[in-house]
Amino acid sequence: MYATLYFLSAFLATTTLALPAATNPGFRLSALKIHEVEGGNTTIRFSIFDPDPLTNGTGICRGEWLTGSGGYPTGSYESCGNTTFAWNMNSYDNITSFVLGLEHLFTDPSYVTNLLRSGLALHSFNVLTVSRVGDYPYDQVITFGNAVVNQPDIMCTAHGHAAECCQDTNSTIRAPIYATTSKRR
Repeated sequence: MYATLYFLSAFLATTTLALPAATNPGFRLSALKIHEVEGGNTTIRFSIFDPDPLTNGTGICRGEWLTGSGGYPTGSYESCGNTTFAWNMNSYDNITSFVLGLEHLFTDPSYVTNLLRSGLALHSFNVLTVSRVGDYPYDQVITFGNAVVNQPDIMCTAHGHAAECCQDTNSTIRAPIYATTSKRR
């Protein structure tokens, strides 16, 4: 029995040490399109992806404001539809130069604790992420990033009293994570 416990302890120690530490490579934006009509509205739309292994989440963000009004979201974040992402304009010069503030709220899955409690087989450990924030209700994580958007990230065209800027379909705009916090549900 002691030999089995010793083997189990040694196996878990080496398996845990062999697992990669959780890192956050930052958000990735794609399909960004911003359209401005003089005397009308400015609209923005983009897709966001969080490649962090704890979340692997995606969302589509949209916004609209009166052109020239400064009515875009600042300070507080605007929800991206039914997803756990949100956005604002950290700074805005014009449709060719701005910084998007991005936020992602997700629940830490805490796989290791749940698997140990359920008694699953040891061979499952080689695919697990061992990073954890905390047990419920302290298992919520919010990450924050900024995406600097300007030319050449976007290509712009003018059409009379309107202008439109679009991201190249084969490109990604990165938004490095600058802060992470946990919160209570």
